Amino acid sequence: MYILLVLSPSKTMDFSCRNAFSMRTTPMFAAEAESLMHQLQSFSLQELIQREKLSVKMAMAVLESYQRFFALDQPQQAALFAYHGTAFEQLNAATLSAEQLTFANDHLLIFSALYGLLRPFDLIRPYRLDMKSALLPSLYAFWQDRINDVIGKIFAESGGTLINLASNEYFQLVNRQQLPKDVEIITPVFRQEREGKLVTNSLYAKQARGLMARFIIEHQLMDVEPIQSFMDQGYVYMPELSSANEWVFVRY
Repeated sequence: MYILLVLSPSKTMDFSCRNAFSMRTTPMFAAEAESLMHQLQSFSLQELIQREKLSVKMAMAVLESYQRFFALDQPQQAALFAYHGTAFEQLNAATLSAEQLTFANDHLLIFSALYGLLRPFDLIRPYRLDMKSALLPSLYAFWQDRINDVIGKIFAESGGTLINLASNEYFQLVNRQQLPKDVEIITPVFRQEREGKLVTNSLYAKQARGLMARFIIEHQLMDVEPIQSFMDQGYVYMPELSSANEWVFVRY
């Protein structure tokens, strides 16, 4: 069985990390990303402030990143190592073996508002763009068919299961109707007990999604059932709270 993991990107990025793994690939939608960036470069500082509701300081930083995007000295880094938010810190790609990184390259995709869909070793440049940006026409409409075409072709060849470790903001890009009918989609849900109730904490959920991605990559899982044995940070799979497509893990 083939397992495909999907993750959200992070706003926090780090291009100083040394990645010794030799693989380097070009984003599959590099031309589309360049087209979007040319549009973003046309906006003024005032438009950024007004449309994106940014402070002057933040708007200046975003504007500079847009204007310098194509500069020859602009750093590039493999997506798996460039993103440095909560989930990616827990995934901790720098400590994976070459064999595990090869598995990740074959089984992990990362959503992106600018690049659409990224493989782990696709080289990316610094950027800041959210799916709900007011600067561009609907990015969901722009990316949805392209992304589902890629995912659909992956599963058309192998069948299998899509493990959704992305946020709701990004997983909205996936249209179940555009995927092969035999594709199974499983969304792990992470909850904590608070005052006798089970709640979802956004920070803890991001951490757990990164840890689960690492768990699958580290053990190079090719079947979904072993995922239920995930117990990092005290999580336990709760079958009585779960459904076929939503697996609930609880930490007490």
